[in-house]
Amino acid sequence: MKNDLIKKIIGLTVVFFMVYYFLILQYKNKSFILIYHRVEPYKGGYKSLYVSPEAFDRQMKFLYDRGYRTISLEKMKHNIEKNSIIPKTFSITFDDGYKNNLEFAYPILKKYNFKATIFMTVNAIGKKFSYPYMPEAQHMSVEDLKNIQDIFEIGSHTMSHPDLSQVDENIILAELKKSKHNLSEILGIEIKHFCYPFGKYFKDYEKVLSELGYLTSCTTKNGLIDKNSNVYLLPRIEWKEISAMSVKDFFNKLDFYIKIFFGI
Repeated sequence: MKNDLIKKIIGLTVVFFMVYYFLILQYKNKSFILIYHRVEPYKGGYKSLYVSPEAFDRQMKFLYDRGYRTISLEKMKHNIEKNSIIPKTFSITFDDGYKNNLEFAYPILKKYNFKATIFMTVNAIGKKFSYPYMPEAQHMSVEDLKNIQDIFEIGSHTMSHPDLSQVDENIILAELKKSKHNLSEILGIEIKHFCYPFGKYFKDYEKVLSELGYLTSCTTKNGLIDKNSNVYLLPRIEWKEISAMSVKDFFNKLDFYIKIFFGI
């Protein structure tokens, strides 16, 4: 009986290490970009676009404790193009530029020495602004955006947040050029990164964005980052609160959950 038990333990141990080794091979050369919108208690609209400050803190602590560290989107681009994804590195992004990102996300990121990128809707700067099916909310001011750059890099989210797949080429160019220029002028910085409103991209997106000087662009498409990722169609992970998560959401992001659970 004792010998049988020892054999079972050895067998299970071997199986565990084989599975773990397989997971390392599967995930060590992959990274991820997180996407957030509102970091505050739920106030109406799409529940999935909210993460409470408490949940956000737990998420950041979990990643920090597992040994993950943030890198810039520019560094992510470099790693993709050089086929040199660094294990346990990831990026964090916030869409729209809500004031609550300053009030709640900023101090939490600072606590864990994490950096992030905010994609700012230019016409919403310093105003209460609303998006489809969402209640209006205060967005950061120019002064706010200047004061958070020790933690946040600023990127473009267009001037007025249109669906770029539904407008003509002139509007696309105006939205991309003006937003980049205006943010650069008012903040005195170079704007290197872009995010598609609603995650909707447009014809010749790669050519247009590269010619305008954008280094990367983010979508809302779910997925991990690897050497084959297109830097102008970067997928992101929306790490929802459990109360806003469906079974489908969980299985769609299963790769992400496996990766961070095992700390690969």
